[in-house]
Amino acid sequence: MLYKKYTFGDTDIYYICGGDFGSGLMLFPAGTAIGDADALSPDGMVQAVLRGARNLADYTQGVTMRNYSSVLLDILSQTADEKGVVTLLSDGAGNEYEHTLRYDAETGVFAVRVEYFNRTGKEQVLESLQSFSVSGICDPEKEKPTDEGFRLVRMVSAWSRECRLKEEEFADLGLDMSWGRYGVKCERFGQAGSMPNRGYFPFAAIVGGGMTLAAMLEAPYSWQMEVYKEKETCALSGGLADREFGHWSKKIPAGGGFKTNYAYLTVRRGEDVDGACNAFVRFQDERLVVPESEESMPVLFNEYCTTWGVPSEENIRAILEGLKGLPIGIFVIDCGWYLPENCGWCNAIGDWNESKKLFPHGIEAVVAAIREAGMIPGVWFEFENVGCDSKKFKDASSLLKRDGVVLTSKNRRFLDLRKDKVQKYLKEKMLDFLAQKGFGYIKIDYNDTFGMGADGAESLGESGRQVTELSLDYIARLKEAVPGIVIENCSSGGSRIEPKRMGMVSMCSFSDAHECEEIPLVAANISRVVPARQNQVWATIRKEDTVDRIVWSMTAAMFGRVCISGDMHLIDSAQKAKVKEGIDFYNAVKDIVRFGSIAENFCNIRYYRDPKGCQIYKKVSKNGGRMLVLAHFFERPHERFECGVKGYKLAASYTTLDFEVKNGALVFRPAGEYQGGAFLLEKEEKQENARRGRAAFCRAPVNLGGKNGDDRL
Repeated sequence: MLYKKYTFGDTDIYYICGGDFGSGLMLFPAGTAIGDADALSPDGMVQAVLRGARNLADYTQGVTMRNYSSVLLDILSQTADEKGVVTLLSDGAGNEYEHTLRYDAETGVFAVRVEYFNRTGKEQVLESLQSFSVSGICDPEKEKPTDEGFRLVRMVSAWSRECRLKEEEFADLGLDMSWGRYGVKCERFGQAGSMPNRGYFPFAAIVGGGMTLAAMLEAPYSWQMEVYKEKETCALSGGLADREFGHWSKKIPAGGGFKTNYAYLTVRRGEDVDGACNAFVRFQDERLVVPESEESMPVLFNEYCTTWGVPSEENIRAILEGLKGLPIGIFVIDCGWYLPENCGWCNAIGDWNESKKLFPHGIEAVVAAIREAGMIPGVWFEFENVGCDSKKFKDASSLLKRDGVVLTSKNRRFLDLRKDKVQKYLKEKMLDFLAQKGFGYIKIDYNDTFGMGADGAESLGESGRQVTELSLDYIARLKEAVPGIVIENCSSGGSRIEPKRMGMVSMCSFSDAHECEEIPLVAANISRVVPARQNQVWATIRKEDTVDRIVWSMTAAMFGRVCISGDMHLIDSAQKAKVKEGIDFYNAVKDIVRFGSIAENFCNIRYYRDPKGCQIYKKVSKNGGRMLVLAHFFERPHERFECGVKGYKLAASYTTLDFEVKNGALVFRPAGEYQGGAFLLEKEEKQENARRGRAAFCRAPVNLGGKNGDDRL
């Protein structure tokens, strides 16, 4: 029965008690008429499994660990204010749970987590404890509650293919209702291991019935989400991967407890996945605490696509010379600075001895040169792993083991961060090195996963969780060792860009898409889940690049943080001027990039490696006064050639496209393939005042020409 209803902004929250599956939580757009709450079949808002519990529904073993007898909880007390609700629940035998729901009025996002307290007087073993569970999901305003036609939206991820939307109707997933209400249907997904953005990003949205319910998880290690359906409505839950899915269990001593990571929820009227993503991104952005140097979102240069793993004092000084005159704030020395004399750089990670051959005057001499050029010097580490050509690879006492055997994945092994000797080693090799050499930026990479876990705890999954927590602790240690340090989160590109780690760093490497055609596609996808000021996108410039290609690359990087690489020391003055023009345009639209909301993301491209079609991406400033359009036309047929901009006039552009603003639309006329551009528009009534108050920052919008229809990237 209904225990309590609250309204927070545009969302109605219902707490239900006394059900067959415990006390439930339901969320609907404010004002939705739900009728009889019990008719919506709510189930437990705390999804926990204690060892010895039984499943309460048929046919669930091996399918789901939801709705075991551990969820049969009564509400003991509840406190609420304008910031949220805290609920204390108990099974009456000493197993108690605190369910916290916090509301952010600015974004409409709810932060939810659960904490378990063992007050039974004896040890208990958790086999599952989810961060959130919402049930009763349906269209309640129909004659009978139903989720017919509802769709599950997820983000599929792989290397250089991060966060692509995937939408499936419930019926196609086998989630439609059975005639007799028997046989639970469950779509459980996630990943096991230390690269959480593999297979799927920890996000899901249920769309249908005139609303969107979306969830995003803090998920630094193995995680899962589930759409669960037994009756006419469904439930959505998620959190740390359980015993079945993630090999996890944890002993909780008498008097002890365990707290989940947060999950983020939002409910919106209308079918609006991008709107939900805008809310999540804004919620994350407003909570970031970054060094002061990051507030201006400086453009970066990373030499990886210049030297391909062989940076040296000689080539870095040449690059610095080539960068003169460009407003770049950070210079990153990527992998290979530790190159041994007897092997390559790729599998030599772990010993971390700077190469005297590459840096004959010491790497600190290059650091000084970078600072003299007006940039923050950065350096690359993959400190959690060791490569097969390093001495540390053979130090079994420092490495993770599974079933007593050192855990090896192709050419990498994994340091056991729980060991004191490993902590001491990393302090000397990384923390002290950064401080002594004068670096102000670190790029933390991570290029393989230890999967389901390791020895050293009561379960493989718990061991993996412990090691991952210490990995996160090292971010705090870095900040203590080098005050003001800028931290980049990289993991074969974007494999660890989940919200918890991203909330602790300055930015991420969006992907290992370094210079391929699909960079704008991947960058746009990631912009749905990572704040733009953290979303570092490659713009690799080559000496053979045409003006079309330079504009294409620079525009692609404007989805987030521009990171230039490539042949900047080899290009001619005209090419360099075009790069600078792109930086100047970007600097003038950073307010939209950072604070704006996605208003449209049209993309008709199916196959990224053979991209036919176009992508037109529109972002509107926080106050609605300015609009940024990023357009990329790939191979023909393009099919679409305009973008709605009614009420706005063109203020500036950076493009090689022929175009015009006509009848409330920005109309494009690509002369060939692989052309793109960035366009700034302003509200018509504000444009004149804005022009008076701001100097011109780019050329007048005309067709630059110089290409034919057969030119490619």
